[in-house]
Amino acid sequence: MTHTLTMFNTGQITLPKKRRTQFDTKKFVAVETNEGLLIKPLTINHWDDIVYYESQDGFGIYSDAGIDPEQIIASIQQLHNHG
Repeated sequence: MTHTLTMFNTGQITLPKKRRTQFDTKKFVAVETNEGLLIKPLTINHWDDIVYYESQDGFGIYSDAGIDPEQIIASIQQLHNHG
């Protein structure tokens, strides 16, 4: 299924409500592919406690409560399988 997304002046793009409520997350990643951007949900418990950051040196994640590596691996595998 294809959806048309609208970009606002701030660069924000709104996902259709059906897609926003379909997954138990408010975190998504945009992956560049040969066909364009692929938007994937990050559906892992407690993502609200995890902070993603980017800088000129790269990117990373951290959480004051700690991060379970098994959850990170499961999330990466899920992203890979949705591609």
